[in-house]
Amino acid sequence: MAPVHDIAAKDFETAVLAKSHDVPVVVDFWAGWCAPCRMLGPTLEREVEALNGRVLLAKVDVDQAQDLAAAYQVQGIPAVKAFRQGKVVAEFTGARDAGFVRKWLAGIAPSERQQALERASSVELLTPLLDDAEVGLAAALKLAALHLASGKPQAAGPLLERVPMHHALHDRAEALRQQARLAEAASALGDEASLKTRLERDAMDVEARFALACVFASRGDDLHALEQFLEVVTARKARREDARKAMLAVFDRLGGGSPLTQQFRRRLQAVL
Repeated sequence: MAPVHDIAAKDFETAVLAKSHDVPVVVDFWAGWCAPCRMLGPTLEREVEALNGRVLLAKVDVDQAQDLAAAYQVQGIPAVKAFRQGKVVAEFTGARDAGFVRKWLAGIAPSERQQALERASSVELLTPLLDDAEVGLAAALKLAALHLASGKPQAAGPLLERVPMHHALHDRAEALRQQARLAEAASALGDEASLKTRLERDAMDVEARFALACVFASRGDDLHALEQFLEVVTARKARREDARKAMLAVFDRLGGGSPLTQQFRRRLQAVL
Protein backbone atom coordinates (compact mmCIF):
# COMPACT_ATOMS: atom_id res chain seq x y z
CA MET A 1 0.00 0.00 0.00
CA ALA A 2 1.29 3.49 -0.86
CA PRO A 3 2.15 5.64 2.18
CA VAL A 4 -0.27 8.37 1.03
CA HIS A 5 -3.72 7.71 -0.38
CA ASP A 6 -7.20 9.23 -0.59
CA ILE A 7 -9.99 7.19 0.94
CA ALA A 8 -13.78 7.35 0.94
CA ALA A 9 -15.92 6.93 4.05
CA LYS A 10 -16.86 3.39 3.05
CA ASP A 11 -13.17 2.36 3.12
CA PHE A 12 -12.38 3.89 6.51
CA GLU A 13 -12.95 0.67 8.46
CA THR A 14 -10.43 -1.35 6.47
CA ALA A 15 -8.00 1.35 5.30
CA VAL A 16 -7.65 3.07 8.67
CA LEU A 17 -9.06 1.19 11.66
CA ALA A 18 -8.03 -2.32 10.61
CA LYS A 19 -4.73 -1.21 9.06
CA SER A 20 -3.75 0.72 12.20
CA HIS A 21 -3.30 -2.58 14.02
CA ASP A 22 -0.31 -3.21 11.74
CA VAL A 23 1.12 0.30 11.27
CA PRO A 24 0.13 3.79 12.53
CA VAL A 25 -2.29 5.52 10.17
CA VAL A 26 -2.55 9.31 10.06
CA VAL A 27 -5.82 10.71 8.74
CA ASP A 28 -5.89 14.20 7.23
CA PHE A 29 -9.46 15.53 7.27
CA TRP A 30 -9.41 18.27 4.65
CA ALA A 31 -11.36 19.98 1.84
CA GLY A 32 -10.35 21.47 -1.50
CA TRP A 33 -11.71 24.91 -0.63
CA CYS A 34 -9.69 25.10 2.62
CA ALA A 35 -6.54 27.24 2.20
CA PRO A 36 -4.80 25.96 5.39
CA CYS A 37 -5.49 22.42 4.18
CA ARG A 38 -3.71 23.14 0.91
CA MET A 39 -0.78 24.56 2.89
CA LEU A 40 -0.48 21.59 5.25
CA GLY A 41 -1.19 18.80 2.76
CA PRO A 42 2.10 18.77 0.81
CA THR A 43 4.16 19.09 4.01
CA LEU A 44 2.33 16.23 5.67
CA GLU A 45 2.70 14.06 2.57
CA ARG A 46 6.44 14.73 2.27
CA GLU A 47 7.10 13.95 5.92
CA VAL A 48 5.07 10.74 5.80
CA GLU A 49 6.83 9.59 2.62
CA ALA A 50 10.20 10.29 4.29
CA LEU A 51 9.37 7.70 6.95
CA ASN A 52 9.46 4.93 4.33
CA GLY A 53 6.35 3.06 5.40
CA ARG A 54 6.66 3.45 9.18
CA VAL A 55 3.38 5.39 9.04
CA LEU A 56 0.60 5.68 6.44
CA LEU A 57 -1.41 8.77 5.49
CA ALA A 58 -5.09 8.61 4.56
CA LYS A 59 -6.70 11.80 3.24
CA VAL A 60 -10.43 12.22 3.82
CA ASP A 61 -12.42 14.94 2.05
CA VAL A 62 -14.89 16.11 4.70
CA ASP A 63 -17.35 17.32 2.06
CA GLN A 64 -17.62 13.73 0.84
CA ALA A 65 -17.55 12.16 4.31
CA GLN A 66 -19.58 14.43 6.57
CA ASP A 67 -20.89 11.64 8.80
CA LEU A 68 -17.36 10.32 9.32
CA ALA A 69 -16.07 13.79 10.15
CA ALA A 70 -18.88 14.25 12.66
CA ALA A 71 -18.19 10.85 14.23
CA TYR A 72 -14.61 11.93 14.93
CA GLN A 73 -15.66 15.40 16.11
CA VAL A 74 -13.94 17.30 13.32
CA GLN A 75 -14.96 20.89 13.98
CA GLY A 76 -12.24 22.69 12.05
CA ILE A 77 -9.94 21.70 9.22
CA PRO A 78 -7.32 20.65 8.54
CA ALA A 79 -7.78 18.15 11.36
CA VAL A 80 -5.07 15.48 11.59
CA LYS A 81 -5.61 12.37 13.71
CA ALA A 82 -3.27 9.43 14.26
CA PHE A 83 -4.73 5.96 14.72
CA ARG A 84 -3.09 2.97 16.40
CA GLN A 85 -4.90 -0.23 17.30
CA GLY A 86 -8.09 1.27 15.88
CA LYS A 87 -8.08 4.30 18.19
CA VAL A 88 -7.03 7.95 17.98
CA VAL A 89 -3.73 8.35 19.87
CA ALA A 90 -2.69 11.87 18.81
CA GLU A 91 -4.12 14.79 16.88
CA PHE A 92 -3.70 18.43 15.91
CA THR A 93 -5.61 21.04 13.92
CA GLY A 94 -4.53 23.83 11.61
CA ALA A 95 -1.61 24.32 9.26
CA ARG A 96 1.79 23.57 10.86
CA ASP A 97 5.36 23.80 9.61
CA ALA A 98 7.56 20.88 8.64
CA GLY A 99 9.44 20.89 11.95
CA PHE A 100 6.26 20.46 13.95
CA VAL A 101 4.92 17.76 11.63
CA ARG A 102 8.23 15.84 11.70
CA LYS A 103 8.36 15.87 15.51
CA TRP A 104 4.68 14.92 15.79
CA LEU A 105 5.11 11.99 13.43
CA ALA A 106 8.22 10.83 15.32
CA GLY A 107 6.08 10.40 18.41
CA ILE A 108 3.68 8.19 16.49
CA ALA A 109 6.21 6.16 14.53
CA PRO A 110 9.41 5.87 16.57
CA SER A 111 12.59 4.88 14.76
CA GLU A 112 14.18 1.47 15.16
CA ARG A 113 16.66 2.92 17.66
CA GLN A 114 13.87 4.53 19.68
CA GLN A 115 11.99 1.25 19.69
CA ALA A 116 15.14 -0.54 20.82
CA LEU A 117 15.48 1.96 23.66
CA GLU A 118 11.86 1.45 24.71
CA ARG A 119 12.36 -2.32 24.81
CA ALA A 120 15.72 -2.22 26.61
CA SER A 121 15.38 -3.02 30.31
CA SER A 122 18.82 -4.36 31.27
CA VAL A 123 22.41 -3.19 31.43
CA GLU A 124 23.28 -5.53 28.57
CA LEU A 125 20.66 -4.04 26.24
CA LEU A 126 21.15 -0.39 27.22
CA THR A 127 24.94 -0.23 27.12
CA PRO A 128 25.25 -0.63 23.31
CA LEU A 129 22.89 2.33 22.86
CA LEU A 130 24.95 4.80 24.91
CA ASP A 131 26.99 6.11 21.97
CA ASP A 132 24.07 6.28 19.55
CA ALA A 133 23.60 9.83 18.26
CA GLU A 134 19.81 9.60 18.33
CA VAL A 135 19.07 7.88 21.65
CA GLY A 136 22.39 7.84 23.52
CA LEU A 137 21.51 10.43 26.17
CA ALA A 138 18.09 8.93 26.81
CA ALA A 139 19.75 5.53 27.13
CA ALA A 140 22.22 6.97 29.65
CA LEU A 141 19.36 8.25 31.81
CA LYS A 142 17.50 4.96 31.59
CA LEU A 143 20.64 3.04 32.56
CA ALA A 144 21.36 5.46 35.41
CA ALA A 145 17.84 4.92 36.75
CA LEU A 146 18.39 1.18 36.51
CA HIS A 147 21.60 1.45 38.55
CA LEU A 148 19.81 3.54 41.17
CA ALA A 149 17.03 0.98 41.43
CA SER A 150 19.71 -1.70 41.89
CA GLY A 151 21.38 0.20 44.72
CA LYS A 152 24.42 1.35 42.69
CA PRO A 153 24.37 5.16 42.84
CA GLN A 154 28.11 5.43 42.10
CA ALA A 155 27.55 3.79 38.69
CA ALA A 156 24.81 6.31 37.87
CA GLY A 157 26.97 9.41 38.32
CA PRO A 158 29.13 9.21 35.17
CA LEU A 159 26.08 8.45 33.04
CA LEU A 160 24.23 11.50 34.32
CA GLU A 161 27.22 13.73 33.60
CA ARG A 162 26.78 13.00 29.89
CA VAL A 163 23.70 15.25 29.68
CA PRO A 164 24.65 18.88 28.83
CA MET A 165 23.37 21.75 30.96
CA HIS A 166 20.84 23.12 28.47
CA HIS A 167 19.71 19.84 26.93
CA ALA A 168 16.01 18.96 27.02
CA LEU A 169 16.84 15.97 29.25
CA HIS A 170 18.83 18.01 31.78
CA ASP A 171 15.99 18.37 34.29
CA ARG A 172 15.46 14.61 34.29
CA ALA A 173 19.21 14.09 34.72
CA GLU A 174 19.32 16.51 37.64
CA ALA A 175 16.42 14.75 39.35
CA LEU A 176 18.25 11.43 39.04
CA ARG A 177 21.46 13.08 40.26
CA GLN A 178 19.66 14.24 43.39
CA GLN A 179 18.27 10.75 43.88
CA ALA A 180 21.82 9.38 43.55
CA ARG A 181 23.06 11.74 46.26
CA LEU A 182 20.32 10.56 48.59
CA ALA A 183 21.16 6.94 47.78
CA GLU A 184 24.83 7.51 48.59
CA ALA A 185 23.84 9.15 51.87
CA ALA A 186 21.60 6.21 52.67
CA SER A 187 24.36 3.66 52.06
CA ALA A 188 26.74 5.61 54.29
CA LEU A 189 24.30 6.04 57.16
CA GLY A 190 23.01 2.50 57.68
CA ASP A 191 20.55 -0.13 56.50
CA GLU A 192 16.78 0.09 56.96
CA ALA A 193 16.49 -2.56 59.68
CA SER A 194 19.17 -1.07 61.92
CA LEU A 195 17.79 2.45 61.46
CA LYS A 196 14.28 1.36 62.42
CA THR A 197 15.70 -0.35 65.51
CA ARG A 198 17.44 2.87 66.50
CA LEU A 199 14.18 4.80 66.12
CA GLU A 200 12.31 2.25 68.20
CA ARG A 201 14.79 2.89 71.00
CA ASP A 202 14.77 6.65 70.54
CA ALA A 203 12.13 8.35 68.41
CA MET A 204 14.11 11.60 68.66
CA ASP A 205 17.19 10.13 66.96
CA VAL A 206 17.23 12.67 64.13
CA GLU A 207 20.27 11.17 62.43
CA ALA A 208 18.56 7.77 62.19
CA ARG A 209 15.32 9.34 60.91
CA PHE A 210 17.15 11.36 58.27
CA ALA A 211 19.08 8.26 57.19
CA LEU A 212 15.88 6.21 57.00
CA ALA A 213 14.28 8.91 54.85
CA CYS A 214 17.28 8.72 52.52
CA VAL A 215 16.85 4.95 52.28
CA PHE A 216 13.20 5.38 51.30
CA ALA A 217 14.03 8.14 48.79
CA SER A 218 16.82 6.12 47.19
CA ARG A 219 14.42 3.34 46.25
CA GLY A 220 11.60 5.62 45.11
CA ASP A 221 9.36 5.21 48.16
CA ASP A 222 8.49 8.89 48.01
CA LEU A 223 5.58 8.93 50.46
CA HIS A 224 7.54 7.42 53.33
CA ALA A 225 10.64 9.44 52.44
CA LEU A 226 8.73 12.72 52.58
CA GLU A 227 7.05 11.75 55.85
CA GLN A 228 10.40 11.05 57.49
CA PHE A 229 12.11 14.13 56.09
CA LEU A 230 9.20 16.27 57.32
CA GLU A 231 9.60 14.77 60.81
CA VAL A 232 13.23 15.88 60.78
CA VAL A 233 12.31 19.40 59.65
CA THR A 234 9.59 19.59 62.32
CA ALA A 235 12.03 18.50 65.08
CA ARG A 236 14.04 21.70 64.47
CA LYS A 237 17.32 20.00 65.31
CA ALA A 238 20.36 18.81 63.39
CA ARG A 239 19.79 17.79 59.78
CA ARG A 240 16.80 20.14 59.50
CA GLU A 241 18.19 22.02 56.51
CA ASP A 242 19.45 18.81 54.91
CA ALA A 243 15.97 17.34 55.22
CA ARG A 244 14.36 20.45 53.74
CA LYS A 245 16.68 20.34 50.73
CA ALA A 246 16.04 16.62 50.33
CA MET A 247 12.30 17.27 50.23
CA LEU A 248 12.83 19.86 47.52
CA ALA A 249 14.87 17.31 45.55
CA VAL A 250 12.03 14.80 45.79
CA PHE A 251 9.56 17.50 44.70
CA ASP A 252 11.72 18.23 41.65
CA ARG A 253 11.82 14.55 40.73
CA LEU A 254 8.06 14.11 41.16
CA GLY A 255 7.14 17.35 39.39
CA GLY A 256 4.98 20.22 40.53
CA GLY A 257 1.76 18.55 39.42
CA SER A 258 2.24 15.48 41.61
CA PRO A 259 -0.34 15.16 44.43
CA LEU A 260 2.50 14.17 46.78
CA THR A 261 4.45 17.30 45.86
CA GLN A 262 1.43 19.52 46.43
CA GLN A 263 0.50 17.85 49.72
CA PHE A 264 3.97 17.89 51.26
CA ARG A 265 4.88 21.31 49.93
CA ARG A 266 1.94 22.69 51.91
CA ARG A 267 2.94 20.69 55.00
CA LEU A 268 6.55 21.84 54.70
CA GLN A 269 5.54 25.48 54.43
CA ALA A 270 3.39 25.07 57.54
CA VAL A 271 6.35 24.04 59.74
CA LEU A 272 8.98 26.40 58.40
